Amino acid sequence: MPTSQTLSANTLIAQNQHAPALINTIEMHKGFIDKLHQHHWHQLIFPIRGLIQTEADGYQFLVPHTTAIFIPAGVNHESIAITDTTFIGLYINPDYGRCYTRNAGQQLKQVSMTPFLKELILMIKQQSQLELALSHDNTLRLLEVLYDQIHTSESFKFKLLIPEDRRIKVIFERLTAQPELDFTLSKWGGIVGASERTLSRIFAKEFNTSFALWRQHLRLIQSLSLLESELSIQSVAHQVGYQNDSSYIKAFKARFAMTPQQFRTRKHRIYIE
Repeated sequence: MPTSQTLSANTLIAQNQHAPALINTIEMHKGFIDKLHQHHWHQLIFPIRGLIQTEADGYQFLVPHTTAIFIPAGVNHESIAITDTTFIGLYINPDYGRCYTRNAGQQLKQVSMTPFLKELILMIKQQSQLELALSHDNTLRLLEVLYDQIHTSESFKFKLLIPEDRRIKVIFERLTAQPELDFTLSKWGGIVGASERTLSRIFAKEFNTSFALWRQHLRLIQSLSLLESELSIQSVAHQVGYQNDSSYIKAFKARFAMTPQQFRTRKHRIYIE
């Protein structure tokens, strides 16, 4: 993996200044931080495997493979891999076409990654490779459709996971490694050196929720990557700390408005080499 994902992307852009769009596939190991940076081109990023958390323009987003983030040119952003992650970066040259002056091309937005949007990105990649340097008409027409999709798509946002307090970070690291751990908040307090009351206040301050609900959310998010495997729904439920699959399915549906099986069928993953 490159020591700097930013250098890789910006070098790619510098070497292809006259292209209307470029696509880069990037792998990030769990815990890798793509430090604060920006690009001269617009960017659409989405995971095809794993989970990332991205901070951009003062906002923070949790990004599973069912969503994407559109980041306008010049906007500072930083990402951290929650799990081993492979994601796609679609970079769009702001010098081309009237579509780039629309509001849709300037607004930071997280959108649902529909099968149509994924297929459109693949078409943009294939078309941009076929066209001559001075003939980008087909690619530009596809980019017009892409902007329309971004503009009209329902905005979607998963709640954040990563805490700022060092004591909660210890709990976070343990639970991401072993989501099935069922320690009480009092026991965690003994591990991290804080009272149960203090930890409760921190959870309320950082996440506006209780420890129990935060842990449930963490377990459900952890299950997203497991759902990409061949594991049964029951096995996934057990691995993230649920005693039975029915309680896991109920909690998952309440959080994401779909069942784990529906989440699986919505993936329609594509791999762009």
